[in-house]
Amino acid sequence: MVHFIRAVLLLLVSSLLFGCAGYHVGPVTKTSFHSIAVPMFRNETLRPQVEAQICNAIIRRLQQDGSLQIQSQPRADAVLIGTVVRYDRIALRSLRSDTGVPREYQISITVRVEARDRRTGETVLKSTEVEGKSDVLIGEDQQSAEMQALPLLADDIAKRVAGLLVESW
Repeated sequence: MVHFIRAVLLLLVSSLLFGCAGYHVGPVTKTSFHSIAVPMFRNETLRPQVEAQICNAIIRRLQQDGSLQIQSQPRADAVLIGTVVRYDRIALRSLRSDTGVPREYQISITVRVEARDRRTGETVLKSTEVEGKSDVLIGEDQQSAEMQALPLLADDIAKRVAGLLVESW
């Protein structure tokens, strides 16, 4: 009985000591940069001011994550360069009385992002297209409905861009 208790105790102590051997506290990034600048994106679409909302959402998401510090361009280790390349609206559902009048749309915004090390000029995130999507129910005013969906789209894009920058899995 004493040998059994010793074996169980030894197993318990060893699992406590070695169970968390690979765990560490702090960010999981293995990047060469610790701060990033997010200048205003270029907008190649006909939708005005969409680039400002996307940039602000990316900055907020990176601040929430905390792995990278947001800095001005001259002080940052890396710079995120982005372009809003596409704004699409696809009809999902139409009115029963008139099939030519859409009732629900899927809005998608595509952004091309790239990050460069400001000091060396080396590309730390190759040019990647990121797409955000949201469904929009049209009430009386289509433009207002799309404007209300824009923060959701921007946050969806920001979540994906922040993941590309900080996750090194």
